[in-house]
Amino acid sequence: MTPDTHVLVVDDNEMNRDLLVRRLERIGFRTDTANGGLSAVEKIAHNTYDLVLLDINMPDMDGIAVLAQVRKTKDQSELPIIMVSARDASDSIAEAINTGANDYITKPVDFPVALARINTQLEILRTHRKLKVSEERYALAFRGANDGLWDWDLQSGEVYYSDRWKEMLGYNADEFGNTPDDWFNLIHPEELDRLKAILEHHLMGKSEVFEHEYRALHKDGTFRWLLTRGVASRGTDNQAVRISGSQTDVTRSKVYDPITLIPNKFLFMDRLEWLLDKDRRKRPGRYAVFLIHIDRLDELRQTLGPVAGEEVLINIAHRLLDCLRVEDSVSRMFEAEATTVSRHDEADFAVLAEGCRDEATAPKLAERLRQTVSKPMKVGDNNLVMTASLGIVAGAMEEGLDAPDVISHAASALARARRKGPGNFELFDKHMQKRALKRLKMETDLRRAVAENQLALHYQPIVKLNSGAIAGCEALARWRHPERGNIPPTEFIPLAEECGLIDIIGDWVLEEACTQHQKWTDGRAETLDLSVNFSLLQMQRDGVEDRIMDILSKTGMDPKRLKIEITESIFMEDMDRVKGILSALNNEGIGIAIDDYGTGYSSLSYLKRLPITHLKIDRSFIGDVSSDVAAQAIVQSTLLMAQSLGIEVVAEGIETVDQEALLRVLKAEYGQGYHFWRPIEGDVFSELVNRPLVV
Repeated sequence: MTPDTHVLVVDDNEMNRDLLVRRLERIGFRTDTANGGLSAVEKIAHNTYDLVLLDINMPDMDGIAVLAQVRKTKDQSELPIIMVSARDASDSIAEAINTGANDYITKPVDFPVALARINTQLEILRTHRKLKVSEERYALAFRGANDGLWDWDLQSGEVYYSDRWKEMLGYNADEFGNTPDDWFNLIHPEELDRLKAILEHHLMGKSEVFEHEYRALHKDGTFRWLLTRGVASRGTDNQAVRISGSQTDVTRSKVYDPITLIPNKFLFMDRLEWLLDKDRRKRPGRYAVFLIHIDRLDELRQTLGPVAGEEVLINIAHRLLDCLRVEDSVSRMFEAEATTVSRHDEADFAVLAEGCRDEATAPKLAERLRQTVSKPMKVGDNNLVMTASLGIVAGAMEEGLDAPDVISHAASALARARRKGPGNFELFDKHMQKRALKRLKMETDLRRAVAENQLALHYQPIVKLNSGAIAGCEALARWRHPERGNIPPTEFIPLAEECGLIDIIGDWVLEEACTQHQKWTDGRAETLDLSVNFSLLQMQRDGVEDRIMDILSKTGMDPKRLKIEITESIFMEDMDRVKGILSALNNEGIGIAIDDYGTGYSSLSYLKRLPITHLKIDRSFIGDVSSDVAAQAIVQSTLLMAQSLGIEVVAEGIETVDQEALLRVLKAEYGQGYHFWRPIEGDVFSELVNRPLVV
């Protein structure tokens, strides 16, 4: 017994209670009392005790009920409970033991016997607490060492894998089995036989420890390098009965370059193989591989020494990583954010870009990488300007190439680039190169189109379905190419985003549309709304709300008549920032419309959190609304939801009388589509809105 041992005495009889308390306190216990079962439950819930003396017979709540309640949260090893009962209450004592009592004493209490039983339970409690502390310390030590533990009972065939062991391979505690095959099935096929042979060698007593490095398949589909160690326990006949050990993730030391600390060729090839493996990749897509040779690095090493050469490599490695980070503008070239930079050979780096948007991505990124390498750098007392030659393979994952073929093609392209002289790059696929050049020519043409006013606006009317009156219009950009004719916005708007023209084009569209709107509404009694599309990149620009208000002020446009259309993809970005921008615009009276509603990030949460005033139901639902029950249900539920939230709805893509009629029945407010009008020029729209309405 220690001086701070705390005992709770529970008895409804004050005399019995006080007698036990005085005797316990006389020998050094700290005590607390409860005069009934309800009071005991309350005190145990809010205080810490080392032991409870619990009377069985109490009027408000008997001891067995108290015991059952306490055992829901505290087991026998955590809080010992000794029942106090009459001598002839054997049935109650048996029930108490079955309910979770640690022991019992009888009334009248023989104190020496009671004290012996109390001390026995307290000793068991202290032993349990020491064991728990030891186990926690042991677990903490291994957690700190970042190792996983395993223990294989060779007789039962069961293997214990610690949570950390499973975590190294991407699994939660309840996602992994307890057999050797659960482990062996993850080992790389090329290394399984070797690991089993080394393990068997140790189990036969031919080595002091089992130790081996191998690759195992992570849950994410990649391979990790692991180091496993173990020692067998043996019986009297020297036969192994169990083997226990640890596992360490050594991937970084195996697959990272020791000079630049970026992935080495081994890891690069592993990731490229994974990307091209049709059985493992999640979806088809485009990729590009760049081999980057640092020109004249050998000459620099000979002139300035090997240390200077290492400094150059480290500097360039950091530059390449910075060039490919997500926050950099180059990330817009990719659908995904997956890029790998590696040290490939003595003077070479490699870059794997996954999710390339199109064929123009590779040459653009090559130019970016080349410029990144060629920025001046200071090495020691020397200011150096390095150049790089690049060999590029760009293609689709489903083309069937394997990783060695891709690297071979990239090496061939690099060789051709180096033959042209330092600082050049070469695409392996000439046909692809031609298409990329065509894309670059289109970019040049778009820049010329902006400068020479080849862009124009058309306007598609939005009508009130209950009357047929024109309520407003959507401004749509058109490009009249002097050679190719009209180029659709689905082709040139993404190009404008890639080449940095979207802000210039977006500002022009808004100013031109607002100016035109003022001409239409000058002297007109009826209101007329104007909808203008804004892309994700436009909304990401700093100060976009100020720029919009400046254009409205310049043109005299009433903010209450402007509706900004955005797609649901914008809500995948920084929600707090998006909310701030949209709220600032809405506070000025500008409406916020979700375009193509139902095809993107269709979460109801943003309708509640953000100042959305309009929804435009996507044409894919409207096209089937008159023939598809599911489409009708989606449209109807959207209309009901919007009405309850005070949000106006526009049905896009109405092309038939049947669609219009059904939408009227569903009480849709506004419609837009070829059934009413195609997009028309501003002068034609002006005549249209001034024409008397025929009902």
